[in-house]
Amino acid sequence: MKPIRHSLILLTFFLFGSGFSSGQEICNNNIDDDGDRLIDQYDLEDCPCTRADNFKISLITNASFENTNCIPTGNGQLNCAEGWEQATLSTPELFSTNGFMPDMVPQPIPDGNNCASSTFGPSIMDYLGTCLNGPLLSGQTYLLKFNIAADTYDGQDSYPGALVDIVLFGSNKCNMFPLQTVFCPEGLGYTEIGRYTYPIQNQWSTIELYFTPQEDISSIMLGGSCDFPQIVSFDIFWDNLQLNRVLDEIIYYVPNTFTPNGDEHNNVFNPVFVCGYDPLEYRFDVYDRWGEIVFTSLDSKTGWDGSYHGLPAKEGVFGWKLEYKAENTTEKKVITGHANLLR
Repeated sequence: MKPIRHSLILLTFFLFGSGFSSGQEICNNNIDDDGDRLIDQYDLEDCPCTRADNFKISLITNASFENTNCIPTGNGQLNCAEGWEQATLSTPELFSTNGFMPDMVPQPIPDGNNCASSTFGPSIMDYLGTCLNGPLLSGQTYLLKFNIAADTYDGQDSYPGALVDIVLFGSNKCNMFPLQTVFCPEGLGYTEIGRYTYPIQNQWSTIELYFTPQEDISSIMLGGSCDFPQIVSFDIFWDNLQLNRVLDEIIYYVPNTFTPNGDEHNNVFNPVFVCGYDPLEYRFDVYDRWGEIVFTSLDSKTGWDGSYHGLPAKEGVFGWKLEYKAENTTEKKVITGHANLLR
């Protein structure tokens, strides 16, 4: 992992390097250009700031099942969704508002027009399968975030309080589909790498499944657990499967001097975040030598212009306090420091 960057020189190197040369990673083309098995935002050595841009990819190709090579007309047509596979001998579904869409699927679809479906039951277990567009690396933490809904397969109205384990399986190989089983894939080249206990409900919700694989993973399967209670059947609906590496380091710097003198440089004082922070959990205070707050901002893009009550503040040393939260944690961090105001 990259350490936190406090140096303007280092940050400038990352942001405005001398340009890309042959064999160097290009950060927005979904290709491993430099051959280090890391793609775009996951190549932290070459693309440390990609998360600060609007561009963000999922390691799962066709995350919302929108790219299709055919329109589904009935059950068992997941193969219409590019990149997705019938992972075992049982048949998951592709549903589309432009084609086949049963009434039991909650509307509207969270992302686009398509979603997938699989069945968990006593006689059959469907699994979605796909080869990843980049490997999951052993010992690194990842987040699989997706939309999910459910319906009872046997026509009963509801099962209040019913829980089912959603399980993510992985393999270091690809192109193994379909596995020769209608049940659990363990022992057939796949092992469990993540699990989430889901309360059955007939409306769309969002699941965040964090996991750390113990070997490199090239393909995944998603479905029910091997210890699924063989009591009742459910249809599970899936959409918008975003799989990304968890970046627990935040790259930023805070200048130690600024010069609000009206020229083209250093007229505003504020922290500069590059990657990994939550913009909704941000506060920056500047205070004078007597501890009085002279400036507050809740927006990382809005800094202090060196004025107080509409008048230019005097030259001197000002203290500051920064509160922020990383994207994938609930813990807030507070750091303090000093900066020189020069005119």
